Amino acid sequence: MLVTPCLIGLSAEAGFVPYGRIFKAVKDERPYITQAQDSRLQMQLHKTILLNCPASLANISSYVYSAHAFLVGEVENDAERDTLINSTKEISGLYGLSYFLPQKKITENNTSSELEIKLKGFIDPKYPSSKVAVKVVQNNVIILGVLAPQEQESVTKSLQEIAGTTKIINFLQEPQQQKKIKKRFRPIRNLFGD
Repeated sequence: MLVTPCLIGLSAEAGFVPYGRIFKAVKDERPYITQAQDSRLQMQLHKTILLNCPASLANISSYVYSAHAFLVGEVENDAERDTLINSTKEISGLYGLSYFLPQKKITENNTSSELEIKLKGFIDPKYPSSKVAVKVVQNNVIILGVLAPQEQESVTKSLQEIAGTTKIINFLQEPQQQKKIKKRFRPIRNLFGD
């Protein structure tokens, strides 16, 4: 009888397990440390956009992969674009910035959002959102993320088949090569400062 309450107590404490985050972390090409740093930089990027251009937060999507920032969306004017770019460059820890920020067009049709939903439906089953993102801006398909070269070719070719004549802007990156440091065993006397 004493065993049952202990087991119930253990299961109640371990009730929340972030299986979705674990799945994304395992499927991602980036080392887990890089994923954590990118998440931190992503939050800083959101904060910067919110403080410097709060009106553009609804129209601009921001991403960080391997400490490289990406801004994708539509801006009202050149001044807004410059503010976004300059404020992003001030974030410490970012190694680069790529952007696709055209000025808003007056005539707006719904084909971009329909195409984006269709492309995301194709990509999501194969690659988690932490690995690849697709955005459609003014009938331009922007693909972002971290994929091996063979996967990049495959995804780009498949997107081109679905999107047809729509222009594809490729912001995909290759995974970082982890350097394996070979540990050399030393005699015990070196450990004590001989």
